[in-house]
Amino acid sequence: MAHADRTPRALAVRAAAGCLNYGDLVSRAGAVAGLLRGRGVVAESPVGVCLPRSPELVAALLGVLWAGAVAVPLDPAAARMRLRLQAADAELVTVLATATTTECVASVGVPVTLVDAAPAPATVPPPDWCAERAAVLVHSAGVEEEPRPVVVTHGNLAGLVDWLADGWPADIFDAVRIDAPLDGHVALCQLLAPLAVGGTVLVDGPPHGGDAVGRPHSGAAGDDASGGGGAGVPSVRIGPPAPDGEAVALLLTGGPLTAVPAPTACWSAWSAAEVGGPALATACLGEDARALGEPRPDTTVHVLDEALRPVPVGTVGRLHLGGGAVTRGYHGQPSLTAERYLPDPFTATPGRRMVATDDLVRRDADGVLRWVGRVDECPRRDGEPIPPVEAQAALRRHPGVADAAVVCSPAGELVAAAVPVPGAGTTVDGLWSHLTGSLPARLRPDRVALLDALPLLPSGKVNRRALLGAVTRAERTPATQVERTSDRAEPVLAAERTVAQAWTAVLGRPVEADRNFFDAGGDSLLMIRLSGVLRRAFDRDVDVVDLFRLPTIRDMAAHLAPPVAVASGSTPTGPTAAERQARARQDARRQVGRARGAGRDS
Repeated sequence: MAHADRTPRALAVRAAAGCLNYGDLVSRAGAVAGLLRGRGVVAESPVGVCLPRSPELVAALLGVLWAGAVAVPLDPAAARMRLRLQAADAELVTVLATATTTECVASVGVPVTLVDAAPAPATVPPPDWCAERAAVLVHSAGVEEEPRPVVVTHGNLAGLVDWLADGWPADIFDAVRIDAPLDGHVALCQLLAPLAVGGTVLVDGPPHGGDAVGRPHSGAAGDDASGGGGAGVPSVRIGPPAPDGEAVALLLTGGPLTAVPAPTACWSAWSAAEVGGPALATACLGEDARALGEPRPDTTVHVLDEALRPVPVGTVGRLHLGGGAVTRGYHGQPSLTAERYLPDPFTATPGRRMVATDDLVRRDADGVLRWVGRVDECPRRDGEPIPPVEAQAALRRHPGVADAAVVCSPAGELVAAAVPVPGAGTTVDGLWSHLTGSLPARLRPDRVALLDALPLLPSGKVNRRALLGAVTRAERTPATQVERTSDRAEPVLAAERTVAQAWTAVLGRPVEADRNFFDAGGDSLLMIRLSGVLRRAFDRDVDVVDLFRLPTIRDMAAHLAPPVAVASGSTPTGPTAAERQARARQDARRQVGRARGAGRDS
């Protein structure tokens, strides 16, 4: 509002279909606040916001905060089942929508309020910015399990806004595009950064899951700040690493940078939903990609052992964050909140908490905090965590490797996959020799395989589950053998066609045979529906637990296909379906029970 008072005609939001200056933005936000107050919305009432990327989206989010309610962004591009789950989890009292998004929220079971019908701004009392009051509900990334709703308070937002406005070079956030999923903390940062400095929020162009960017800020004269469309305004990127050739200003990550583009200015920031966005930041240094940088002024950093004691310099410990960045906790999940949000023994302020992250870090003798790995990705050998990034970096230094990834299997093995440079003649034996000469035995992976490409999540991160499955399949196939459709048994091919048809019926579109169900837009409830479709198609019992452990069309088909007779004297390759099922059942049931926190809060 301060920017609206000082520069009411400055451009606040730009879209291809139109723009809003700061005066108009505050006016529309006030109209939304008045509309909600008229509907009986009171302090901390959770209000869904399901609007397309548009000036109305920005005004609606600010209007919810003005009304004293809690903004719950809902991404219209998300699966309908996910929207229903998020609405139920947040216990929404209403959902703000437009005529174009009413269909998205028609089945969530919550009254819809059309912002198109917002009247002219009435006299709405100024918002009560109580620091402890809930402001926004964002969702964690949900890489390995369903996203968790995190309650961000006005105090959290104030600390983030102050840091964005005062802790960065002048004009760096003059124009920032919102292109991340709307229900996450990255989009929240994309929205707040330009508004904190009186800049412009760019909402034109389709969302790309955080992959679309504009040019880095250059301050060049002659840039048109008033035009629509995608050209004219120099912009910076806030989000995960972008594809090669695209500019980046601020990378929000949960670990080290694997590749840093060459923009005008680039910083790396460690971020998480539990602290409402970025909390540690540093200038990107290619030779020190694991440096996490310094915390925000309102945030404290602790590297602790399992007994919550500070570890010595150079020793690996778990990253804990305290101070004003710590959010209220997980909405509707008190036991999980108590597990991750702990009393802070390092502050004199009563009632302060710190959040235990999923990251292992080490503060070295030079004072720099460096990322080691995630807690669940680092197996322990002789009591010490083994970071996969060491073996991963060694593989990437091999001249015949185009890309590589190393992950930890459920059994505690380090599993490596390398993508060979075409024509380089890279072999697994050659990689083993390279690793032996590059790393001590304790840091070497247990398994190595060559893959045509690394399986990725929509965010661009490596899909751990899919990679483990791809490595297992590669190990069963000789390196010189190329699988041909004619080599595979007809019952398996027929089963693949049937499973593919079932996926299409459930997901609404065809999917590749090796694509992970959850990466293709599926979730736990859609998986349950898929089990019913497959049960009818194959006329046999289909345990949803097995489907969680066999998440691709090819794996499901191999499990459901009629058994193929084995020639006399030969032995089947790999474990049978029954053996896979027996080994996987315990872990699979844990995954199913963990969905939506059932295993923790039931």
